Amino acid sequence: MLKLKSGRDLSSGLTSQVFGLEDIARFGMNGGCTVLAFDPVQSLLAAGTDTGRVYVFGQPGVEVEFDLCPGKPIIYMRIVKSIYLVTVDGNNAVTVLSLDTKDVLSVFTPNSPTTAMESDPSLDWLFLGLENGLTIVYDVDRGAKAPYRIGNMQKTALPKAPMSSVLFLALHPRSFHVILIGYENCAVVYSMADENILLVLQYEVPPGAPGGDLHPSQHTRSRFPRLTTGAWHPNGHHIVTAYEDGSFVFWDAKEGVILQARTIEDTEVNIPRRSYVNSSDIADVPREPIYRLAWCCTTNPEDTALLIAGGEPGSLPLKGITYMDFGPTPVVQITSYQAQGDHYSQPRRQRIYPVPLGADPVDFIMIARTSPYYAGNHDPVALVAILSSGELYSIEYPSGGALPVASMFPPSLCWIQPRMTAFLVASVRREQWIGMMASKKKQPDMMLTGGAPVRSRLRKFDTRNIVITGHSDGWVRLWDASHGELEDSQILDLSIADALDRSVDVRVSAISFAGQMGEMSVACETGELVYFKFGLNKPTSPEELKRRLDALHIVEPDGRPPLIQHISGRINPQMKEGFLPVFVLSPQRGPITAVKNSDIGFLAVGYQFGTLAVVELRSMSLIYLEDVNGMGIDTSNKKFLLRPGDRSSTHTQGVQLEIPLSLEFSLMALEGDGFSSIVLSVGTNLGRLLTFRIIPVRGGAHAVQFVGAVQMKGKVIATIPFDTEYGVSAAASPTILQKLPQGIVISGALISVTPDEARVIRLPKSKMTSKSFDDKVLVAGLSLLRQGDTLVLVCLTESGFIRIYSLPSLREITSLSTQKFHDVRYASRSIVSLNGDVLLGIGKNESALFNVWGKAMAVKATGQNGERIADSLYDVMQKLPARPAISTMQWMSGKKYITVEEFDLLSTYAAEIVDLGNTNYVVCSWRPTSSEI
Repeated sequence: MLKLKSGRDLSSGLTSQVFGLEDIARFGMNGGCTVLAFDPVQSLLAAGTDTGRVYVFGQPGVEVEFDLCPGKPIIYMRIVKSIYLVTVDGNNAVTVLSLDTKDVLSVFTPNSPTTAMESDPSLDWLFLGLENGLTIVYDVDRGAKAPYRIGNMQKTALPKAPMSSVLFLALHPRSFHVILIGYENCAVVYSMADENILLVLQYEVPPGAPGGDLHPSQHTRSRFPRLTTGAWHPNGHHIVTAYEDGSFVFWDAKEGVILQARTIEDTEVNIPRRSYVNSSDIADVPREPIYRLAWCCTTNPEDTALLIAGGEPGSLPLKGITYMDFGPTPVVQITSYQAQGDHYSQPRRQRIYPVPLGADPVDFIMIARTSPYYAGNHDPVALVAILSSGELYSIEYPSGGALPVASMFPPSLCWIQPRMTAFLVASVRREQWIGMMASKKKQPDMMLTGGAPVRSRLRKFDTRNIVITGHSDGWVRLWDASHGELEDSQILDLSIADALDRSVDVRVSAISFAGQMGEMSVACETGELVYFKFGLNKPTSPEELKRRLDALHIVEPDGRPPLIQHISGRINPQMKEGFLPVFVLSPQRGPITAVKNSDIGFLAVGYQFGTLAVVELRSMSLIYLEDVNGMGIDTSNKKFLLRPGDRSSTHTQGVQLEIPLSLEFSLMALEGDGFSSIVLSVGTNLGRLLTFRIIPVRGGAHAVQFVGAVQMKGKVIATIPFDTEYGVSAAASPTILQKLPQGIVISGALISVTPDEARVIRLPKSKMTSKSFDDKVLVAGLSLLRQGDTLVLVCLTESGFIRIYSLPSLREITSLSTQKFHDVRYASRSIVSLNGDVLLGIGKNESALFNVWGKAMAVKATGQNGERIADSLYDVMQKLPARPAISTMQWMSGKKYITVEEFDLLSTYAAEIVDLGNTNYVVCSWRPTSSEI
């Protein structure tokens, strides 16, 4: 019998002084996205969240986070003059940030809630529409509120109308001093130079006209639909306003004449009609309001298209953004109003850009090539939609196809395109990862190219930590988690939707990756598991191709698909190298609760109905499929066991079904054996640790043999094998497996961890040491600095501490606090890596990368005070282009032209800043008249 060297201290080289939490990187975003802002000059994208955070993204490796208003959403955001980032948060605070210094320059709180915001890339002015109907001006450059303001123009234009807040603001694309102000009952075109109203745009639907209402009972009365948003034609010829009933109206911007009133489907909806449909035959389903309009143009500002979010019948199951391409605009000087209206009634092209099922587009921004003007809609290449779920969805413009997100956006933005549903960190040899990345064909250029990443210290690793995320649309993405030391920042991706040959019910629920073998198993919420293998897509003969295609249609006698269905016939023929789909495992035992890909050619899967499946990958055969409920317990104990017919219920007569939760393959000698075996450890929700041995049988196949079970307190959350002689992990590896025929004996043990205790067990049953926890454990894993004397157990607890325990004695060495980042709702998603990296779940869509060996490293990746060094964002060499001006024809016809310098006089009179200590006092000195301007 082999003697266990249990007396050796595998943590003898460690003290509490060695450990320190080093903050390395962030991934994802804290909370759902509420607002976006893009600057094409600096090529930076800013995203605000519902948790008060703002993230600014640039080229690969550039990401800066600002925590402005914890717990409150960011409501509005603009980038002004390519250097100022301005936000309005849930506390109604207007915050100005410098993209150059990354400091807060000023904070201002209006005396009424902000309901609209507008700015121009070339001006220092920020226009704020308030709930009380006023429009005030804030000087971003000086950090002071200007005395200049615009009163409630609806009250002036429509004295009998009820009070209204400002719903939207839009500056004229060519005339600085003209602004479009939207209220509930009308839109007003206002001249700040002349201080008067140029136009009042009030839309009335007369009796008999359908308007945007779908129910004919509404057609018999006169209506004034509530205004929601509006926009200028890129050249300022026309205005479009949108309404709560889903209609939108085109106006002549000079005379205020209605050119066309329409909905997405119908035209001239403001003209009475004779025929009606019986209202009893139509369901009373209102049309959605129009949330957002964007009037886009190509390099020619007269060649325009309209993008509309909303305005569709509420009964439609699939939502999207409507695209209407109107083409070149008729010359307004020589075209009648009727002809101009006909132009907007007959788009050259019209289609809907669909968004993922179950979410509505509530806002979007355009990604312009180079120019920030025309409200950011000049020659766009893509649009990014914000969905009601807080996710993002990127669409190519104007084709409408989904963008290859993984190839064009930073990884953190990929986490919410769409929402991440599964998460994993795996180790891959550096050379292997570089080879896998080399397999990627040339991808489109990154969408964001601004900023410059800071170089953190280089950590010497033979392996790379690879972050793997699964998403609700079936995509799985892989990228290197090493911030500041990336050798390739591209993202590998694969889709189980293609492998399953469907686009619905493909939400990823679990992932396992065998880094040394390049094998990945992806679990779907429907209970199917897709197995991929990285390799070359070799040319196949016609006979082999026919065999693969025939395998896709094989069914069991009862009509169900086989337990293992070979799907290599679905490999994309254009793929030369990558993750190739091999088979789908579908035993129909409920959702998958655990999956483990080993590096030695075996796959284990646990199911909700208590079933354990083991697949031998070399032969792609299912070698084990059994229920684990009550396995190894005396069958006379009827109270513990469930009847096989009770699988569909998690509880029967108060007895809980036993479900596999934690799976691990290892190579070690079991107690009483003089040889090493392939061991499968299974932890269940009922606190039992089951041990199986995988043994060879005749014909080169393998079988699974149950060995024994151990009962623990609480559900088993981790099963961690280690070598008690050499102080390293004993997880199954191909290198050690090749040595087993030589008769080597691996003195191994297993750490079984529950929220309440940890045990070091000599499998299958002998307890070496144990430790009861006062603070419940959420996640556990091994870590070491060097082989032999630095092996420790790292546990993340419910109260937000990382506790370090020696092995095998389980003596607590030290504890490190993560309470600043801790959120118990997401901390259980954390992962501990063998090199001491802890990927800590700190938000719904965010994780932080820390390392527990911080004090053991001589060089830090942080500043002198331990803070993380931020990336550079602002490039002083990128110059803002000149703003478009009115045409010569417009100037000759008498249209007033004002320069930027003249327009700035309106803010110059606003304030003389007197600095007295830490307080800025604003002293109004003089105000120019319109004649002085």
